[in-house]
Amino acid sequence: MQRSDTLPQVSTEGNAAPAALTRWIGRWRWALAALALAVGSVLLWLPYLGMPLDVDVGVYATVAYWWAHGDPLYQNITPDRSQAIFLVFRVIEGVGLGSVRGIHFAGALCAALCALLLLAIGARVWDRPIGFGAAALFVAMLATPYMQGPTTNAELFMLLPLLGSTLLVLAADDYPGASAGADWRIYWSGVLAALATLLKPPGVAALALAAFWLLRRQRRAGMTWKIWLRAELALAAGFLSGYLPALAHGLLTAPDRYLDATIFTRLGHQSVVSSSLAFQASHFWNTVSFLLLHYPVLLVAPAGWWAVRRTRDTRGSALLSLWLLTSFAGASVGGDWWPHYFQQLLPPLALACALGLHALATATTPADRVRRLLLAGARSLAMLSIVALVALLAWLMAPPADPAKLTIDHTLPPDATALVASYVRAHTTPDETIYVAYGQGDIYYLAQRRPAARYLHWYELQRFPGAFADQVARLNDPVAAPTYVVAAQPLASLGLDASGTLRAAVAQHYTLETTIRGIPIYRHNKTVNQPPGASQ
Repeated sequence: MQRSDTLPQVSTEGNAAPAALTRWIGRWRWALAALALAVGSVLLWLPYLGMPLDVDVGVYATVAYWWAHGDPLYQNITPDRSQAIFLVFRVIEGVGLGSVRGIHFAGALCAALCALLLLAIGARVWDRPIGFGAAALFVAMLATPYMQGPTTNAELFMLLPLLGSTLLVLAADDYPGASAGADWRIYWSGVLAALATLLKPPGVAALALAAFWLLRRQRRAGMTWKIWLRAELALAAGFLSGYLPALAHGLLTAPDRYLDATIFTRLGHQSVVSSSLAFQASHFWNTVSFLLLHYPVLLVAPAGWWAVRRTRDTRGSALLSLWLLTSFAGASVGGDWWPHYFQQLLPPLALACALGLHALATATTPADRVRRLLLAGARSLAMLSIVALVALLAWLMAPPADPAKLTIDHTLPPDATALVASYVRAHTTPDETIYVAYGQGDIYYLAQRRPAARYLHWYELQRFPGAFADQVARLNDPVAAPTYVVAAQPLASLGLDASGTLRAAVAQHYTLETTIRGIPIYRHNKTVNQPPGASQ
């Protein structure tokens, strides 16, 4: 038999498809992983889609609804927010997501986009694994009730332009010196910083972070002060381009109320400079301890911050330090330290945690891993001790505020507000008004009835001079009086009606018509004998 010197040919036709698939996955694996992260983030929000609207979100949605239906902003209703948050809710309703589930789904999409931006920042400054780790931690913590992410509050929407602004100013580092590429990225970073500020004032932290980062860029890259000034002017131009249209709109719409509503009144009555030091300290410590109890992984953050400093990664260390400081300053603007305020701190904290976990995982020996873990614990304990000491000293230095006048029990049966809104809507006409005492703006929105009130939130009635007296006067006014008064909270709660003037107005002009899930609903006497749904 003749032997062949050549090896037999093996057909690769059957292996061609798997090989091509392997190459395709290898090429697109990071994009597929990012897509999986975004989809997973949205899926984590699904259990919360049907939850009742948060009281703040109810106000935003109500103001946006009536703005879309012809009411000028800051005239009939005077919200203490800039236009951007109401514009967001107008867009949500405009694209068909105006239902309760739709609003929460819009929040889920926003959270997913925030995670992708955080991934991009982590990958740009460190590497993709760190970016994915930080984004995964961000997604996991935000999609829980403890930091109030699923409430879809203003902080969540603020995060999106804030992260975008940070990514753009970091991208400008790719263009050394003065260049159009750097200028345009810095300009749009300023525009997004303005949008973050217009969504909620703490968003101004994006502008501060970008400005400090450009100063660091000048010092580290050895640029001239002329180039630095050009970059800062580009940032300022972008910020003004985003902010000035809103300012012009407000002054042209309600020149006597806009600045007072969005800046001065809030600054004087609900801000870090107006709240007592004791109140801020106690709220801060209570919220920090609450969040650490539910997110113990945050205790690793000091290890991450220390690890990035030890590696002499000056860029990463500077970003983490500046981001934490500016975010903390931004979150402190309101002075109340509610858990959702900490959403602003979550992106840099998630990065610090990812870096800390990476440092622990890459320890060369078990002994080194234990040593790093103990050091992380010691640093976390030291930082918590300092926070606790500062909170204690603040509490001792200033008299504590009366908590009964600063807090409210939002706990209502899950379907209560929807049932009340449905009842009110069925028993009124679109031109009739209602008043909800004191903090359930979602009833206005779900009922689609105009508020017979200038202020829709309980803290405004507490803190703004003359606000409560104005509301009592409306109930006593035969023309301005609403058809229904809904006592979502007891009329004597929160120390608002200490003299009984509002209760007297309700007793004189209204009759208890029904009670739904423990919520009394009073109808004005002039409409009691009219058939349900009849106009006044």
